[in-house]
Amino acid sequence: MIDTVKIILSYSQRPDWFEKARSQRSFDMTSGLFKAVTNPSSGFKKRGIYQPRLTYTERPLGQYRKSYELAIELSLPKLMFNDSFTELTDDTFVDVVKKLSETIRTTYSIWLFPHLLVKAGVRKIDYSKNIIFTDYTPVSSIVSSISKADISRVYDTQNTNFKNGGHIYHIHSNSLDVAMYDKIADLKQSKVSEKRSYEKDNYTQLSLLDELEKKKPVTVARFEVRLNGKRKIRNELSAIGITDNGLTFKEMFSTDISRKMLLRHWNNIFDRIPKVPLDGDTPEQLLLNITKAEPDMKAREALAVVTLKLLSKDHEERYIRNLMETLFSPSQYRRLRHKSREPPNATQLKTLIHVTNALRAMTPVSIDDYL
Repeated sequence: MIDTVKIILSYSQRPDWFEKARSQRSFDMTSGLFKAVTNPSSGFKKRGIYQPRLTYTERPLGQYRKSYELAIELSLPKLMFNDSFTELTDDTFVDVVKKLSETIRTTYSIWLFPHLLVKAGVRKIDYSKNIIFTDYTPVSSIVSSISKADISRVYDTQNTNFKNGGHIYHIHSNSLDVAMYDKIADLKQSKVSEKRSYEKDNYTQLSLLDELEKKKPVTVARFEVRLNGKRKIRNELSAIGITDNGLTFKEMFSTDISRKMLLRHWNNIFDRIPKVPLDGDTPEQLLLNITKAEPDMKAREALAVVTLKLLSKDHEERYIRNLMETLFSPSQYRRLRHKSREPPNATQLKTLIHVTNALRAMTPVSIDDYL
């Protein structure tokens, strides 16, 4: 569904509330552009209370005319639930608009009635989906798989990052960001410094981290598409077959658009991932498949089974047995051989297909599904 959105409201003249607003102001003597920015206060951040960001702009239009507009940028799930693990549905739009109107009024003393917000234009929008795994699937394995996709023919990228120890894969250009990342690991990074995390304004959900880390089988992959600018949004809507959208807040608040947008970019990546090596017999894939098949296996034992399987590729059984019994003991060899006799189930392709199915279904999840 929608996560972060930037909406724009226009005025015919400088509004009365502006002079009372606390903001950082700047004026460009060359262009005549005046801008004032209001960010969340440190006091609200410490209390974990979410606030939207406001930017008021006056642009000269020539002949003593100006345009006046207010931009409101916010994460809608954090506004409603104080976290972005919980996802919105189409039915919540009326409540979202009402809550946003109240928050702007109580926080900034600005009266923006719901009917104005409904018709506000959208300049930036982030579509996202949280995908839950309950079988010890490490999100880093998904990130590793998609990082091998040949995307050069699909995206004119300025930057492609595979960072934070394999927790995030990020495709970036001027007006488009596409990312797959480990949501819980990203939250940990934010606890150290928000500059290290992909998602911003995590101060509202840091209190959830201890509870989430206790749920060891549960991992959360997040797939996100960020569109910046009216032209880019219209181009992307056209690519999914939508040409009559006025880019209003109400029109863009749509599960159907979210599904189509996310699937478009996920399929761009998925179709270009080499499928044959996904569940091969590399050490990495063997370790992933073995630990998912037997999640209670100790690390030392899992690594020993991987080593035994790799030895079996190049040597006959008798040689391996003699070697192991000489170095260790017959009982250790028998125990490891028993665990490595059956080939582990292939899981990597199934994991990627699970992501596809989750994007198609777009079933909303809440924090209770994790905890």
